[in-house]
Order: sequence, then C-alpha cells, then structure tokens
Amino acid sequence: MTTKTHPLTHPLPQAPMPQPRQASTAVRAALRALPGGRSEQLCLPYEYEVSPGVPAVPPVPAHLRVVGSDTLPALDPRLPDPGRWAAKIAQAAAEVAIGARPPAQLNGHVERGVLAQLARRGQQVARHPSARAQRGVARLRMVRSVRTCPVADGVVECCVVLVSGDRAQAIALRLEADDDRWLATVVQVG
Repeated sequence: MTTKTHPLTHPLPQAPMPQPRQASTAVRAALRALPGGRSEQLCLPYEYEVSPGVPAVPPVPAHLRVVGSDTLPALDPRLPDPGRWAAKIAQAAAEVAIGARPPAQLNGHVERGVLAQLARRGQQVARHPSARAQRGVARLRMVRSVRTCPVADGVVECCVVLVSGDRAQAIALRLEADDDRWLATVVQVG
C-alpha cells in the first residue's frame, strides 16, 4: 500500500541546534582616545527640512539678538536690589489697581502716566457692583515669586506673581534707574 502525500504538505526543515558557548580566549581591542585631547562629543551635521527649501530651524532675524548671561548689562551697585523693589512696587500697584490703596502712596515710585492708569482702574473696580460684596474684606496679597532681567544699562524688566487666597496674579514691570533708586515706567497688571 502506497501513500500519496499532498504536494503542499512536506516536513519542516530542522534548525541547527545552538552550540553551548565556550569561553573565548581572544582578547578584544580596548577603546583608546584619539590624540588631540578633545573629550567632548562632536555633533553630527544634521539638516532637516519641513518641506523642500523650508528649513526646520528658521534663521534668526537681523533685528533680534541672542542674549546670554555673558551679554547682560551690569547693574549699578548704588541701586537697591531690583527684585525686592519690584516685589514692593508690584504689591502696592495691585492694591491701587483694585482700589484698596490710595494712588498717592506710589508718587515718586511709579511714573505719573502709569499711576494715573492704575488709579483709573482702581476707581472702576471700586464702582463695580461685585465690589460692594467685597467691601470691608481685606484681601491679603503675598508675593509668590519675582523674576528680573536686566535689558540695558539702568533698565530691568521684572515679572512678579502675587497670590491672594486661591488666586494668582501676574504683574509685569519695567524699572529704570533714577539717581539712586528705581522708577517703574511700565506696570502691566494681569
């Protein structure tokens, strides 16, 4: 009796059995440093285009410049610390902006035009119907953080974050040197 095998069925090929590893006596070449003393890794030239002719990293416009810590202007040592000054001015400006502090207390510390804008904002907030419910309730504002960046000789830009209860408020300031003190020439209450 003969059996016919189907043409599609055939025995599977046998894979060779892995041999157990033997201890190699060959010595591997050790890594060695190249002459020249350079220990940092060099970058590979990599250019990527978003589409043909459009580079992924756009060129820096001519009117912008990169500012690093080595290019920042030095501050006059006679001036007080701009961070502390910005914290005090920001806290007082926020109180003027909600009508909780008289604007005259900032005379000489904030430019007149800026102080007039803060005073108008404070009057509008005080006249708003929702302010009637808040009358007599002191909202304590605490300074959470201060960031300063000298942008030119005698000019510092600051960002101050104030916290009142569960709300945070950001205030941007531009301080300019006026003799031996700072004068806030721009105050943006967020």
